[in-house]
Amino acid sequence: MSRYVMGIDVGGTNLRCAVIDGSNDIVDRQSVRSHADQGMDVLLSNLLSLINDVRKSHDLSAVGIGIPGIIDSSSGVVTAAPNIANVKDYPLRRVLSDRLGGGVEIVIENDANAIAVGEWWKGAGKSVDSLVLLAIGTGLGGGIILGGELWNGADGMAGEIGHTTVYPDGVLCNCGNYGCLETCASSVAIRRMVSDGLKDENIVTSLRGLTTQAHKEEIPYIAMKAAEGGDKFALAIWVSMGRALGIAVASLVNMLNMEMVVIGGGVSNAWDLFIDSLKTEARKRAFPAPMSRLEIKKIILGDDAGILGTAYLARKKLNELKS
Repeated sequence: MSRYVMGIDVGGTNLRCAVIDGSNDIVDRQSVRSHADQGMDVLLSNLLSLINDVRKSHDLSAVGIGIPGIIDSSSGVVTAAPNIANVKDYPLRRVLSDRLGGGVEIVIENDANAIAVGEWWKGAGKSVDSLVLLAIGTGLGGGIILGGELWNGADGMAGEIGHTTVYPDGVLCNCGNYGCLETCASSVAIRRMVSDGLKDENIVTSLRGLTTQAHKEEIPYIAMKAAEGGDKFALAIWVSMGRALGIAVASLVNMLNMEMVVIGGGVSNAWDLFIDSLKTEARKRAFPAPMSRLEIKKIILGDDAGILGTAYLARKKLNELKS
């Protein structure tokens, strides 16, 4: 059996991959357009082209694929995926295996779970056996490692930390619940807090002028720079986000007694603006002993975390088949 495995990150724009050799070193990288917004048939075609192109120079034994959304990793079914147009209950692992003609094991996993595995394997969490990942971007994803193993849950949906309720009477979430962590800690949440605050004409803030012509995707960055420059309204938004994260972290500590929390995603770039309020709130609410030993770290692998995580899971699958 070949020593090469491949990890793929499926984004709304690109498919990024890395090939890992028997020493677990990256020996090749590629990136192509995903065109996921055109639906699963187009994405499938691009995945097959990428994998087959890599197979020309590397004898692949397994491929791991990380996809945002609800993934049943045990069956390899993509239940729902926000970046892929019109997909529901799609048996991606079976279809890929059939089209590749055998000889290559396929592993499908949620992207946040893959990031958690990657950071535990080669990143911020490589010294621990248990961690929780918080991936704070447009939404808030999560992944849980317990005893050196990814915890998927009975239905493959463990780690949906963004839909933990932190404020029962809070803002309506896209999931239909009120007060989910994602409504308080995400780029969407930052945009909403900016917009809501600017409706009060008594609030003095540089954001009133800076965000007038800005694209909505730019607003969290503008809010970060304003807070760094001393804007009190902007800073209060990040402190509020940190407090919500602290409430959630305290609950996780009390439930799981994990060794580490790793925080990633684009919003984590504002680390210095929210980390103190996160820690202060968590210490108020968590049991002292497990909280005192908890490490809270920023992701260190960046975009490689998910790719490495899926490659690890592909290698793990091969080892399980050998035994």
